[in-house]
Amino acid sequence: MGELVIEPLSLAHIPHVLEIERRLFPAPWTEGMFLQEVEEKWLSRSFAGLVDGAVVAYVVAWLMRDEVHVLNLAVVPEFQRRGFARRLLVHVLDLARAANCRMVTLEVRVSNTPAKLLYHSMGFAPVGIRRRYYHDNNEDALVMTLRLEPAS
Repeated sequence: MGELVIEPLSLAHIPHVLEIERRLFPAPWTEGMFLQEVEEKWLSRSFAGLVDGAVVAYVVAWLMRDEVHVLNLAVVPEFQRRGFARRLLVHVLDLARAANCRMVTLEVRVSNTPAKLLYHSMGFAPVGIRRRYYHDNNEDALVMTLRLEPAS
């Protein structure tokens, strides 16, 4: 099995990302939502993670002035627990630092313990709750932030 290769999200990746999205999430993003991420280069910093040419993971983030908001991060089950989510997130954090961003924000389901542990291990801290954030089951979202030091 090959290494994870990170590429900017492109139109060619979207069918594969949609398949992953449908497998993993009860309320998946639509094709239109991902198309917008590919087209909105001024805002979106979105990447596909590939192994041996196959899309196995992706991250969608927005860079807004001095802040990054991570909107979506997923790894297919067969490739989970291999550090791929961490690598994608580190890639986004590196871009954020290079752009002199001061903070990264994300939401995570309160029931998603593995993701919360990952984010905590990377320095994210809980700052609040968004009540009934997830529309499929009205689950709350834990809001987490990471303060960044400026790039040197």
